[in-house]
Amino acid sequence: MKLVIVCYNIAIHEEVIEALEEAGIKNYTRFERTQGVGDLSGPHLGTNVWPALNSVMMIVVDEERKDKFLAKVRELREVLGREGVKAFVLPVDEVV
Repeated sequence: MKLVIVCYNIAIHEEVIEALEEAGIKNYTRFERTQGVGDLSGPHLGTNVWPALNSVMMIVVDEERKDKFLAKVRELREVLGREGVKAFVLPVDEVV
């Protein structure tokens, strides 16, 4: 099992949900309004000067669905460019 953490501009939430569905992923935890600064996307701080915000999802999946989802994230990165989406993968040793 793997933990995929995906951080993305809230403006592309529907695209991320579609990627989850296409990868066969139904379960996730979402942190709806997060802040951050990316090299390409710039500041997303929810302020008057930098109004954009991010969302973060944590998804525990098997290898097959992880691979399908990461392929979709790569596609989103190519298509959307500066809108901002990035995924991180960590091992899951135990789920209680």
